[in-house]
Amino acid sequence: MKRALQRPAALLAAAILGLSLVGCSSDPAGTSGDAGSTVYEFQTNGIKPANEVTIRVPADLREVMGADADAMVIDEIVASGHDLDNGQVCAADLAITYLDGQPDGLVSAGSDAGQRSQAEQALLERTGASSIDEIVAEIDEIIADGEERGLTAQQIANNIQTFAGIQATFYTDGATGQDVVDGYLSGGSEGETTNAGIITNALGLTSSSAPKAISDFDESAPEEGVYVSDDYATITVVGDCAASATDPDKAIQLELPSVGADGKTDTTATVQLSVTTDGIIGVAGEVKDYVRDANDNWIVS
Repeated sequence: MKRALQRPAALLAAAILGLSLVGCSSDPAGTSGDAGSTVYEFQTNGIKPANEVTIRVPADLREVMGADADAMVIDEIVASGHDLDNGQVCAADLAITYLDGQPDGLVSAGSDAGQRSQAEQALLERTGASSIDEIVAEIDEIIADGEERGLTAQQIANNIQTFAGIQATFYTDGATGQDVVDGYLSGGSEGETTNAGIITNALGLTSSSAPKAISDFDESAPEEGVYVSDDYATITVVGDCAASATDPDKAIQLELPSVGADGKTDTTATVQLSVTTDGIIGVAGEVKDYVRDANDNWIVS
């Protein structure tokens, strides 16, 4: 699965600072009529920090995206600051509204079977082979030829990589073509990924520990981590407190994933949420492959 876009550290601060440069209106662009509630649609000048922020790809951008918009997984996320009265950690509650067929499509694409299917297709495209069995047979020939010529295991592995793009680390002395292909298609990992793990990884919510059930979240003794409801529609993220709503260094990194018709996953947009001890959230982000022009219209970047 594709991982997060790299963003400059000052993105969050710049986006929110930009709001102060566009005037002193009591209802800046992107704010709703409800006090403390803000809608973030990737405005150029950012939005005002609030206790609750609704994040979504705007309708005019979806229109410009065309068929790419059909691959989106999430309609909107409502992020709320969770006041823990605790200076050690801060938390944000994410209420997620999925689009039709989701998150089932995302889970399927991110499952072991889904990942293997994508890897198989990539192998076939790289080698021009008509089947995985054909690739296995060709690698067996490369191994046999290398052994006959007295090549080292590293040299044989390099020849396999030249043919199929399979990293040399997947071949060890004595391995067969089937061993190499199976190791590559399994990603070299052990064990199955849980559905909650697939979804949190797709959202960019990586943690040192596996996601926990949301019922395990204890406000009186909060522990860092990601907590997920049974229907995956509610996620609580507990982590470092931001020094301010414009602090990018302690921001929660969030991705809006997509799943193409071919089952491949990607990222539509990235968002950073800075959560302070009083539950205020500052937000900034960017959309992959699209930007607003000088007239505030969306164009391909």
